[in-house]
Amino acid sequence: MKILISWLAFQNDFNLDAEKKVRSNGPTCEFHRHFFDGYDKHILLSAGESPDPRLEYLVNALNNDFPDHYTVGEYLPIKDPINLREIMTRLETYLLQVEAESIDIFISPGTPAMQTAWYLLHMTLGLPTRLIQTRQRGIERPEKPERIIIDLEQNQFPASAVLFQKAQAATPRTTFLMTDSIQPVYERATQAAATDDVTVLIHGETGTGKEHLARFIHEKSIRGERGNFVAVNCSAMRDDLLESRLFGYRKGAFTGADSDRKGLFEEAGRGTIFLDEIGDISPYMQQVLLRVLQEKVVSRIGEAKERKIDVRVVAATHKDLLNMCEEGTFRWDLYYRLAIVELELPTLMERGPAEIRRMIQFLNEKEMKALRKPHLLRFSAEAREALLAHHWPGNIRELENVIRRLFVFADQEVQVQELPERIRERRSSSSLYWKDVEAAHIRKVFKLKKGNQRQTWKALGYGSINTLKKKMEEYGIVS
Repeated sequence: MKILISWLAFQNDFNLDAEKKVRSNGPTCEFHRHFFDGYDKHILLSAGESPDPRLEYLVNALNNDFPDHYTVGEYLPIKDPINLREIMTRLETYLLQVEAESIDIFISPGTPAMQTAWYLLHMTLGLPTRLIQTRQRGIERPEKPERIIIDLEQNQFPASAVLFQKAQAATPRTTFLMTDSIQPVYERATQAAATDDVTVLIHGETGTGKEHLARFIHEKSIRGERGNFVAVNCSAMRDDLLESRLFGYRKGAFTGADSDRKGLFEEAGRGTIFLDEIGDISPYMQQVLLRVLQEKVVSRIGEAKERKIDVRVVAATHKDLLNMCEEGTFRWDLYYRLAIVELELPTLMERGPAEIRRMIQFLNEKEMKALRKPHLLRFSAEAREALLAHHWPGNIRELENVIRRLFVFADQEVQVQELPERIRERRSSSSLYWKDVEAAHIRKVFKLKKGNQRQTWKALGYGSINTLKKKMEEYGIVS
């Protein structure tokens, strides 16, 4: 199928003194009159909200005047017709959904920003597109306008990503430390942000920064300019409370509903909703959420009316959703809807000792400013060793809380005894410190050999039984 796509030319397709009257010599009518042969369909885009009477008038006029031509109108609302970021995002999402063997884009109608967007998307998306302009009739061409095919070389780097990366560079983030281990995650998040209406599923343990990443996606997308970011922890509420919070309710729908209230999906407007701990929702809520994602409508509790929504969904979980799907506790169809883009945040321990040191220094400076302390914390060698050996099950959030606590209680130099007990008394089962691991292994083998030191020594492979005895004494292992 060969199709033609163009914007409705508000200024030129209608007589200025009679908006409802279509100009027969306007750019769209002229294109149909002289250059439409070979096209199967013309998609005429309106940047206004539905319904747009001008779109209906022009489509009807074209179908009446050119009955052999097939023209349809579609809505692609643009809040700001000179905002290149918004136009790029909307058009990129739209073009990727168009199914055709070839696509000609008539770029003459539209604002300069719209024309620029057509250029960039043609060059970068790798779609079978061709750009066409027309030049009006003149003294040299009185019989018909001139059609011009614009020949540009395509490349594969997404121009929308360039725009968003420039916007990112222009926005300083002083409360966040970008490190080598998470930079690739945020680069992928930037690309996801540039493509509107794509759901994102973030995997990560508690405290790894899932909400921060979700907010980053919102802020770097066009939705950051036109809608809100709202977040909800799905594991913190039972079904009825979660449903009313997400979708709202009508007055009198249940006891305590003393007024109409819209839910978080509506509060997000044209923005982003972040559903944290999505793996904890019940089968009933899984089914309800699936319908919302499929139909893009919500119904308030106690109300039959369906309300359209235009919201990007970013979900997050620390659970293995694939395993849950295989076990039948999470719906495959919902998983596929959520996981169009998947991002995974590493744990603090997975980032390695070098990044943990950088994070300690970063949080040290951050908390000093926040708490208005006169100087940074200094750590004794033993205290620093204990911090690096801790396995940090609460990840960055736990480390941040520890640093804040130390600013409250520590004086000049932080000593190991001032650290929380869970860090000071390392658990051998989870510690990365080699002596803790060795002590735990000796205990394990000693128990396995039923307290026999000689058999334990041979199983461990130490050079002599005296080595084993010294280590047992050092680690306090009683025979």
